[in-house]
Amino acid sequence: MRIFETFKPESELIRKYVSYYYLHITDDQHEENEYICYPHYNNTISLYSSHRFKYEPDHSILEFDVESKPIQIYTPIRERPLKVTQTGSVCKIAIVFNPFGINQFLNGSSLLAFDANFSFFEEDEIKQLFGTGNIEKLVTLVDHLLIKRYAKVENVYIEKALDLFRDNIDDISIDSIAENKLGISRKHLNRLFHKYLNISPQKYRSIVRFRELMSNKLSSNSDRNLSDLSHRANYTDQSHFIKACKLLTGVAPAKFFNDGKIIGKEDTFWKFRS
Repeated sequence: MRIFETFKPESELIRKYVSYYYLHITDDQHEENEYICYPHYNNTISLYSSHRFKYEPDHSILEFDVESKPIQIYTPIRERPLKVTQTGSVCKIAIVFNPFGINQFLNGSSLLAFDANFSFFEEDEIKQLFGTGNIEKLVTLVDHLLIKRYAKVENVYIEKALDLFRDNIDDISIDSIAENKLGISRKHLNRLFHKYLNISPQKYRSIVRFRELMSNKLSSNSDRNLSDLSHRANYTDQSHFIKACKLLTGVAPAKFFNDGKIIGKEDTFWKFRS
């Protein structure tokens, strides 16, 4: 049995902060799967039912072990590719948060870097999640558990900056965005981004641009050439995008698009080991 399905939250409140959930299941105990997750401005909580886990720089290694307890892994906004190796059966539930989304459920705690010892759900809650066989009930339960933890965090500068980057503001400097659009210094904006998103505004914007062009290329606009798409995503020119793509993925655009694969119905784009 193999399942990879993506689901939107049912709750209107949770939809404001969570992009989607996904369920990843395979029952082949002898399977070894390896894939690469590419940079993204979302962050994720991943729950694995029974796995041993080891983390090396930019490499997560998971091995199914029926005797192991569930694990919770927090993956922040990524500016580099992350390789994931999974051995044996997989039973995974993931919550993919919008930028500034997870902050609404941390009760004031600061975001950390990649955390393999993350403690978000209680043990009995995780057992409930993995014991839920019906997808609709699973979505309802995740919604409910998030609502329990909801504690609104507001920051007008972060929220407006994220809107500006999302709306693909013209290629003006971060200094100009901070001073002319937000009315604060670049130093202050940098401090806020590191506090709430654990990344600089410049790096965040580069990931947003990259993901937008990637999404357009992989969608119904796939017949458009990279030059047109680069211009639409506010890259200076195609060579600017090629440079950005190599920096973020390690490969040129042609290889990146040819080797990767969309998984599910959202924007999960992985490259599997051949």
